[in-house]
Amino acid sequence: MGFWAGCRPFIGLDGCHLKGLYGGQLLSVVARDRNDNKFPVAVAVVEAEIRDSWSWFLTELIDDLGGSESLIHYNFIAKTSTVSRAKK
Repeated sequence: MGFWAGCRPFIGLDGCHLKGLYGGQLLSVVARDRNDNKFPVAVAVVEAEIRDSWSWFLTELIDDLGGSESLIHYNFIAKTSTVSRAKK
């Protein structure tokens, strides 16, 4: 069915540490479908969870989903402390 046809108008943003040989951060975007299942929308591996990384990731996401006009009815949900406490 896909993102546009089957997901609720909420988009969740999150990041987590990658603990391994290369490290970094995994940024992810998920939505909920009509059956209340998680629907993966996008993922990216970045060096650190900083404002520049999130800015790049969200710019690419918005472009891939058809621009900001196509997302005006969607709500983005994130832990605000993630970006606000990150250092540049």
